[in-house]
Amino acid sequence: MFDMLAPDAYTITAVLGVCAYYAAGWALIVRAPGAGTIVTLYEPPEHLSPAAVRYAWKRTFDDRTFWAAVLSIVSKGLATLKSEDDASVLRLTPAANLKLLLPQEEKLLVDEMLSHRSRKGMRVSMLDGKMAVIVSEMADFLRREALGVRFKDNRRFLIIGTVLSAIAVLVAARPRWPEEWFALGLSFALMVPSAYYLPFLLLRLRDLYRTAHDRLDGQVVRRGVLLIAWIVPCIAGITLGFVELGGTFGWPVLEVTAVVTIVDVSLLHFLRTPTREGRKLLDKVEGFRRFLQEVDQLPMNQFTPPHEHSGIYEKFLPYAVALEVEQAWSDRFLAMASTLHQPEAVPNTQSFYLGMWDGKPIEIVYHPQAGRRA
Repeated sequence: MFDMLAPDAYTITAVLGVCAYYAAGWALIVRAPGAGTIVTLYEPPEHLSPAAVRYAWKRTFDDRTFWAAVLSIVSKGLATLKSEDDASVLRLTPAANLKLLLPQEEKLLVDEMLSHRSRKGMRVSMLDGKMAVIVSEMADFLRREALGVRFKDNRRFLIIGTVLSAIAVLVAARPRWPEEWFALGLSFALMVPSAYYLPFLLLRLRDLYRTAHDRLDGQVVRRGVLLIAWIVPCIAGITLGFVELGGTFGWPVLEVTAVVTIVDVSLLHFLRTPTREGRKLLDKVEGFRRFLQEVDQLPMNQFTPPHEHSGIYEKFLPYAVALEVEQAWSDRFLAMASTLHQPEAVPNTQSFYLGMWDGKPIEIVYHPQAGRRA
C-alpha cells in the first residue's frame, strides 16, 4: 500500500531534474541586471507616455495602464471624463486638436471616441465588448514596443521547462494502453489552460474584494460576476483533470502533476526580466516616481496649487496613477484619491470615479479648465 502512494526513484529523479533546470536557468539566464543609481527626475523618462511608463515598470498590462492612457487624453485637453450612472463617460472636447501627435495606445481611444460623437459620449467600461477589443490592441502594441528592447519574456526557457514537466508526468504515469494515453491527454487538455489562467484571475478577484471594502457599486458587482464566471470553469477543468489522472494512474501521478504545475505557474510570474537598457529605464522610472511621491521634499514644493499653477497637476496626474503614487501627488495639490477632499473647496472642478480594480478605488477631483490651458 505504501509503495502505491509514493513515487518511485525514476519519478523523483524526473521531478528533481525539472527543479534543477529551473534553478540553473534562473541563475544563468533569467536573473535580471541589478539596479543602478537612482537620480530624481522631474520629467517622464525618455518622453514615454503614462501607459508606456506603467508597462515598462510592471512589464504587464493591467487596469492602471488603461486608465493612465485615458487620463493622459484628458490632461491634453482632448476629452472630458465624468461619472454618470456608475460608469465613466469619455467625451471629445469641442476644441480638441485631433492632429496632435499621440502615442498609439492613446490614438486607439481617440479613434474610438470619434465614432461616438454624440452628447452621450463613450462609456468607459472594462465589461464592454468594444472596449475589451481596444484594451487588447493597446496591450499588444505596448508589448511589441517593449519586448526585446525593455524586457525579455524568456518564453523559450519556459517552453523547455514545460516539456520537461510533461516528461516527468509521463515517467510517473508510464501509459501503455490507448485508454491510458487518452486519459493522460484529456487530463492535460483540461488542466493546462486552466492552471495558466487561474492565478491571474484569482489575483484580480483578490483586488476586487479589496476594492469592494472601500466602494461597492454596480461596476464592482458586475466585474465580480464576470470573474467568477471565468474562475469556475478553470477550477472545474483542474478538478476534472485530477480526477481523471487519479482514477487512471493513482496518487503518485497526482503528486508529480501538482508539483510540476506549481513550479511552472510560479516561474511564469517571474520570467519577464528587464534587458540592460530596460534596467536603465527602470532606474529612471524610479527616479521620476521619487519626484512624484516625495514632491513636498523636492524643489517642486515651490509650486502653488493647480488652480493657481495651471496644468502642472494635470500634466503629471496620469503618471502618478501609472506609478501608484497618486495619493502623494494629489495631497500636495489638494486633489484626489480615496480621501475626503471636497471638490467644492476648489473652483472649476469636477469629480469622477475611476473604478480601479487593484485594491485602490480612486475618485478624482479634476481641474478641466487648467487641463485645457496646459
